[in-house]
Amino acid sequence: MAFTLYSLIQTAILCTNAIAVLHEERFLGKMGWGVDQGVGGFGDDPGVKAQILNLIRSVRTVMRGRQRNIREKKKTRQTPLIFRTETLDEKYGWCCNSMAGRRALKAVLIDLSGTLHIEDSAVPGAQDALNRLRQASLAVKFVTNTTKESKRNLLERLQRLNFDVQEKEIFTSLSAARSLLEQEQHRPLLLVEDSALEDFAGIDMSEPNAVVVGLAPDHFNYQTLNKAFRMILDGAPLIAIHKARYYKRTDGLALGPGPFVTGLEYAADCKATVVGKPEKTFFTQVRNSFHGTFTPK
Repeated sequence: MAFTLYSLIQTAILCTNAIAVLHEERFLGKMGWGVDQGVGGFGDDPGVKAQILNLIRSVRTVMRGRQRNIREKKKTRQTPLIFRTETLDEKYGWCCNSMAGRRALKAVLIDLSGTLHIEDSAVPGAQDALNRLRQASLAVKFVTNTTKESKRNLLERLQRLNFDVQEKEIFTSLSAARSLLEQEQHRPLLLVEDSALEDFAGIDMSEPNAVVVGLAPDHFNYQTLNKAFRMILDGAPLIAIHKARYYKRTDGLALGPGPFVTGLEYAADCKATVVGKPEKTFFTQVRNSFHGTFTPK
């Protein structure tokens, strides 16, 4: 009788575990993982204890993913990407075909890299889309996490690609980083490309007491990163201009600054202050930069 009861319990747990593993495989499959990248299946031990542990692991994997999705959705809802008013005049025409148009867009924030251009090539149709926004009399700001080049160089690139852009309309994560450095009176060790340094002109960099990390392929070497690591251990704050995992180039995807920031966080057991997108403070600064063009809500 005891053996039969044990067998029934084991069978029930195996069936339950099978369902959990199927959900786990489906969840990890959506993430792009293969069966050799985290799906443990039933394990080698058919015993009750082993199967219960496998079941717990499967449930934890799926629940962690769902909780992360909920956090990301909440963060997205809190990001003030678009400002609205109450009505939109008929002259805006094409805008009124969408729900956003009916809610009367008054300003639009537009990303640059991967949206208007990819390196030195314009995204097909981007110039026309921007011209249509201009015709709709919408206030426009170009917001970007680009840290490879200064605002001036970025403007020149966009104008070469025939985009109707003015320098005052561009707000970069470099601008946000400079603002924080000035507020906190930090003297930074800057890990950015040399072409971006002019956006930090006038900032005191003697005897640095803060580490600022952007995208710096030419400076991400052991010696420089180790210097940053030691400074952080000695109490210097770690400031991430942004934490993108990768970005798009004409030859494919490339590592962003995020992996390097995360490596420093792990090594020094600290948490970086992020100033670029999608941080709320970044968009607050963008909102304030409209200078009375309208009153965003």
